[in-house]
Amino acid sequence: NAFFAALAAVMKGLGADAYKTFAKAGARLWSSFGYTTAQEGRATPGLSEIAKQGAAEGIFPIDVVVYPDVLVNRDYIAANVSATYTNRLRIGGAKLTIDGSPQGFTALRDRPYFAPVGDYPPAYAGYASANMDQVTSAVNWAFESNIQILTHANGEGAADMLIAAIDAATRKYGAADRRPVLIHGQFLRMDQVDALQRLGIFPSLFPMHTFYWGDWHRDHTVGPVNADNISPTGWVVTRAMKFGTHHDAPVAFPDSMRVLAATVTRRTRSGDILGPSQRVDVMTALKAMTIWPAWQHFEENDKGSIKAGKLADFVILSQDPTRVDPETLHQLRVLTTIKEGVVVYSPAESA
Repeated sequence: NAFFAALAAVMKGLGADAYKTFAKAGARLWSSFGYTTAQEGRATPGLSEIAKQGAAEGIFPIDVVVYPDVLVNRDYIAANVSATYTNRLRIGGAKLTIDGSPQGFTALRDRPYFAPVGDYPPAYAGYASANMDQVTSAVNWAFESNIQILTHANGEGAADMLIAAIDAATRKYGAADRRPVLIHGQFLRMDQVDALQRLGIFPSLFPMHTFYWGDWHRDHTVGPVNADNISPTGWVVTRAMKFGTHHDAPVAFPDSMRVLAATVTRRTRSGDILGPSQRVDVMTALKAMTIWPAWQHFEENDKGSIKAGKLADFVILSQDPTRVDPETLHQLRVLTTIKEGVVVYSPAESA
């Protein structure tokens, strides 16, 4: 929350034009990596309004779904949420943040960190940035209002809070096709994956962590045993669950092929394989970047696969990812990105 507050202050100081410049550059960067729909994972009403202004000026070559912070202004979300795009932008629902990052030792765990680097008290297990009352209130509001809620929960303790809140809200308001989303879920336990399946919570996982911070997780955050189950895509697949993968830019560069490679190989920067049983095949990893995130956004009838009647959103790659050595997936390159039949990125045009 301190980071977002600081970012908002910086953007306010720079002004709307600077924000729109950043947003335009970001959207073009996403398109260069083959993305035809992007998600602004946590916004404020002020930034959302500036994004609308920029969209009206045509700054977005691809679709952008915005999720304003549910702890800031719920009335704004309720008044602006939409299933349709205006100038390639829409407010998709609400965002809730429960904890921080595992690599920074600010994710809320259910046990102490393995060997945290820094000055931490004995048995330090991270902390929550939202209390249980806030989480319960936010989830109840979203369920009662029939508004999709995406929740940042990295540690087991944060996931426990989310699961408890959604369990209670489901019993209170009844089952419906709300598609609540768990963002990250780095340290999920197996019983928590079972709970996600039971409650219909869509896991948007972060297997890219196995490359960038896998060695760090093994040595410092969770230890060599539990590190194997970070971002447990294998557990999700064995339960026949839909799931998504992401890059969380600017935490990591939005390199779609690095996301794909990490999901398939789980190879760390030192060459270790972090959790062989959590690896998935290439086609499953591709679905987690296309048709299943489209389902997450309630857009599966228009996006996510090449099919008659759907939007002509697709990408041309340098090689077929299903026919190359999985260890070379990260070397694939985006040659062309097409949004609704229009080329929005090609190396020649960007030169």
